[in-house]
Amino acid sequence: MPAETKIDDGAPALPQLGDSVDSTTFEQILEMDDDDEREFSRSIVFGFFEQAEETFETMETALENKELHELSQLGHFLKGSSATLGLVHVRDSCEKIQRYGKKQKEDGSSVDDDELCLKRIGETLKTLRTEYDNCERALKKFYGSPVAEDSDKTDEVDKADTTDEIDEVDEVDKVDKVDKVDKIDKIDKTDESDKTDTADKSDKTDN
Repeated sequence: MPAETKIDDGAPALPQLGDSVDSTTFEQILEMDDDDEREFSRSIVFGFFEQAEETFETMETALENKELHELSQLGHFLKGSSATLGLVHVRDSCEKIQRYGKKQKEDGSSVDDDELCLKRIGETLKTLRTEYDNCERALKKFYGSPVAEDSDKTDEVDKADTTDEIDEVDEVDKVDKVDKVDKIDKIDKTDESDKTDTADKSDKTDN
């Protein structure tokens, strides 16, 4: 596609999106745009991003629960939407997950080992996430949208860890406060007991 397909000076032309995006298929999506801002195609692409992230989370849960049938359906679902945008590598990995979920090899032959299928799905899912991240970065750059770098994702994890650590410190502080209150109560009770003993002794002395 010619260079005029750029949205701004920082957005790459379609050939620069790499082999992970089929330019012919993606061009068909772009042809439906009515303006230079490409609002229509942008809504489809960014809607796919949200859909994919939700599907990945569901896949992870299904993998933990060893739900092969669910994984097959999720693979089929994401395969279709990624194929619509021309995300060929994402599509191919989703097809693998679909087949393994059906207890099939990539050539369609049967596999009787559930654990092997789950292992293959786990491996393919990691590859899928990498392929998806590559597509997401390229397409966001095409649309002139901010791209989250790996360092940003690491920062988010670090922030989450820091929050957990703060929560743990707060819990320790709460325990310490409770212990201190208990100790104060014990001291108060001891003082009261001492005062009672002293009063008793004084009464005896007076008598």
